Amino acid sequence: MGVPFHFREARLLYCGAMLKQILEQGREAADAALDRLLPPATQHPTSIHQAMRHSVFAGGKRLRPILCMEAGRMIRAALWGDGAPPSHPTAGSLPAGIEQLGAALEMLHTYSLIHDDLPALDNDALRRGRPTCHKAFGEAIAILAGDALQTQAYEVLAQIACPAEARVAIIREIAHATGTIDGMIGGQVVDLEAEHKKPDLATLEYIHRSKTAALITASVVSGGTYTGAKAADIVRLRTYGQSIGLAFQIVDDVLDLTQTSEQLGKTAGKDAAAEKTTYPALFGIEESIRKADALVDQACAELKEYGEAASTLKNLAHYLVERKK
Repeated sequence: MGVPFHFREARLLYCGAMLKQILEQGREAADAALDRLLPPATQHPTSIHQAMRHSVFAGGKRLRPILCMEAGRMIRAALWGDGAPPSHPTAGSLPAGIEQLGAALEMLHTYSLIHDDLPALDNDALRRGRPTCHKAFGEAIAILAGDALQTQAYEVLAQIACPAEARVAIIREIAHATGTIDGMIGGQVVDLEAEHKKPDLATLEYIHRSKTAALITASVVSGGTYTGAKAADIVRLRTYGQSIGLAFQIVDDVLDLTQTSEQLGKTAGKDAAAEKTTYPALFGIEESIRKADALVDQACAELKEYGEAASTLKNLAHYLVERKK
């Protein structure tokens, strides 16, 4: 006999409410860490610090810090159960100090957005409902603000509160994810070079897996590494991250076609105007959504070993394909 509909509906509502609370708490933790770790707007030279904070605190889901923190929470539960020893550095509702790692990831993400929006790249005037950094502060300061966020992120990463071996592994993971070989910068280069050309699947997958999924994957893997993930855990986290990262970008491509600029908080229709390589351009909207759903199912299946401890990461995976912006 199946579960009565009203019980299933109640569970979905409960999971939705819990996820909303986790997203809000994660955003607040990330914002507090960012505010603490970034130079104040009054620090000389003020123009660069104001520009950095303009873009960092323009809003945003804080998805990468939240994925990092929740991966750490899940691995902590797998290692220690619900009752981690009070003296252990990862005791508490979240592994202690992991929000600093999350903040560094958000700095790197924001640096990439500032540079993506520049006239030489995507030439966008709107980001998260606010003027882009170069529109507010000029192109030169915007370039330097992106550079500064990148260097600040690695200064923060060098001081995260985990064993030295784990710290080095995290820095290596994130540096590779933001680099030129299968990383964020390489993906951006291929994305630029593919404009106004007929898209093919190999190019499309390379762009999405490198430009977007690589840093999302690094966020999940680094969160697990921070809390002592073993080799088998890292393999599962990496597959989960790669799957949700690709699903996230597929949905982003769909939303660019189906939502307004006001709904998205950024300029809608930019991909189509630039004849960018996207999943909807190659497969259409409905098939793209089906592919994103299948990737989320794959991601969730990867976490079956963790039982209830993986519920938040699974719910986050579904959130990525159900979001409206």
